[in-house]
Amino acid sequence: MTAAEAVLARRFKIAALLVSLGLAIEALTLFWAHPTSFLAFLVIGGTLVAAGVLLYLFSIVSYTTPPR
Repeated sequence: MTAAEAVLARRFKIAALLVSLGLAIEALTLFWAHPTSFLAFLVIGGTLVAAGVLLYLFSIVSYTTPPR
């Protein structure tokens, strides 16, 4: 595994962690019957999911294949 592939794999793991954490927070807020649960769902969960997706896409775009 080259250094560029190691960085790509690390970014994918971080992106997966962000998306998973965001989805877990969103799932927890579904059981919370309070008006602020929507804010937590949208602000915290939505931000984490969006950050994970953006990191994933940025990782794909910025990855350069090593020359052969």
